[in-house]
Amino acid sequence: MTKARSARLQVIYEKTDISADLRSHLIGWTYTDNLSGQADDLQLTVEDIEQRWSGSWLPDLTATLQATIFRENWNQDGVVESLPLGRFEIADVEVSYPPSTVTISAISVPETSGLRGEKKNKAWEKTKLSAIAREKAAGAGLSLFYDTGDDPPYDRIEQTEETDLVFLIRLCNDAGLCLKVAGTQLVIFDEAKYESAAPIATLKRSMSEIKSFRARTTSVGTYRSCTVNYFSAEEKKSISATFTPPNALPTGRTLVINERVTSVAEAQRLAKKRLRQANKEATQVSITRTGDLRLVAGVTVLLNEYGAFDGKYIITQATHSQQNGYDTSLELRRCLEGY
Repeated sequence: MTKARSARLQVIYEKTDISADLRSHLIGWTYTDNLSGQADDLQLTVEDIEQRWSGSWLPDLTATLQATIFRENWNQDGVVESLPLGRFEIADVEVSYPPSTVTISAISVPETSGLRGEKKNKAWEKTKLSAIAREKAAGAGLSLFYDTGDDPPYDRIEQTEETDLVFLIRLCNDAGLCLKVAGTQLVIFDEAKYESAAPIATLKRSMSEIKSFRARTTSVGTYRSCTVNYFSAEEKKSISATFTPPNALPTGRTLVINERVTSVAEAQRLAKKRLRQANKEATQVSITRTGDLRLVAGVTVLLNEYGAFDGKYIITQATHSQQNGYDTSLELRRCLEGY
């Protein structure tokens, strides 16, 4: 006899496993995993008829949570699978009635951390992005995972009335890189590298697990090629380069960039990065399916049986939730080829 599928959330509050107490009151939970630029978050909603959660059980703000999703008998009887979600800090608690409920919201980048806590002013000279990121990570009690060979140098760079997180995101955006806080790590990575990874799953329109699908493609804000032009007043010479991807449209606009470069090779690399930034959101897809622990931000999947929207996509946001059943909702964008 086939066993019933089940999914549950384990929650550890300040090193104490509260899963058993939580389970009998839990209405639903949602975990959102973002690829870059946004903190991951965890939201728990509990019934509060006896006013325990709004009374003596009220969670402390800034308390830490660790959570793991477990699913059992999902694809095979007796098999238990898990997805660790990492560490969060409680940022908000909301009480409402009727009906009596309490919603607990926690984020992966705490408000109390050095990354988000205060706006700062500082200047660096003759340094690189990895050195600044390592300094900021250490100040927040994090280790740095610098997962790219691209390490932009700076003659001088300034942080002016910015939190460390906003400042680092700005530097990463300018460099065409991504930033994420995952657990106790500050991660900086190159999306193009992640897009080149092999797909971990194929999502077909005919699959019974697929609950909804929405797709959008646009030409607004996209370009056929990118040209970088720079005139060095010191050396009294012009540097120029154009990048056109191998699958570019036969006609279209050219993105023109005027930024400092020191060589044609550097201009070519910059043109490639800026074109990627402009074009990467051209084709986007949203899918909701039954819960799948494999589907997290940063992995690639193949879409099949969706006509013109077939192809390889990277997950930019994965939302795992349990309300009336365990579901996974995905935001995806088509992987770019050749850049």
